[in-house]
Amino acid sequence: MIAASSPAFSAMPFPQVLETIASNFQAWEVVAEGRHDLRAIEKEFLELAPSYDLEFSAHAPMSDINIGSLNPRMQEAAMKELTAGLEACHRLGMDVYTVHPSFLTPIGMVCKDKVLEVAKASLRRLDRLSQELGVKVGLENMPQGPFSMGTTPQALVGMIEGTGLGICLDVGHANTMGLLPEFMALKPRLVNLHVHDNMGRYDEHLPIGDGTVDFGLVVSKLADYGGRFVIESRGVADALVSRDRLAAMLNGH
Repeated sequence: MIAASSPAFSAMPFPQVLETIASNFQAWEVVAEGRHDLRAIEKEFLELAPSYDLEFSAHAPMSDINIGSLNPRMQEAAMKELTAGLEACHRLGMDVYTVHPSFLTPIGMVCKDKVLEVAKASLRRLDRLSQELGVKVGLENMPQGPFSMGTTPQALVGMIEGTGLGICLDVGHANTMGLLPEFMALKPRLVNLHVHDNMGRYDEHLPIGDGTVDFGLVVSKLADYGGRFVIESRGVADALVSRDRLAAMLNGH
């Protein structure tokens, strides 16, 4: 099943995006911030969404969110946002909630072990709530960058060790690390999949086929993956290009 997602959609009115996505895709991963904070759109969602043949999931807020913050007040504020979103997913019938790992702040750069400790504690809290609510949580791998965490398969698995949390594999992010084949080994824990392209240097979110991501590998290795292929695009036009190219590959063309 092919889904669409983009932070650009979160700057647009919810009914407008709903109509556009429903006309062109089978599912929508709502980026739950901006105009699409799940609490803010809850009433509209419950009124409008049942009229459409569309499945829904959510990407947790990303802006200003750091679950590994060494400032306990900032860490707690981040967790309040994420747990509120997870609870909203439950109320809205969304089955998957994708979250980002922590990132390194100036003090975090010299206390990386402590950042990891705080992030793991935050993830354990999300795990408990996830199991209570019956909403799957996927921790997403991050692209190459000096402040990124969870950029390798080993690091990502280490962060969720001992929990029931799943993984959201972002193939574009994996490509910036040159580790796409290695990430394929995480298939048993995948609960979500983000697809977009880049040239291997940084996170560009190009349409599928415009970069160096080996989508032949992705499609062949994940042939029995039962979840959604979520196209993360810069806008609607790019998403439609990616949709058509991905559909052709999934159909063996």
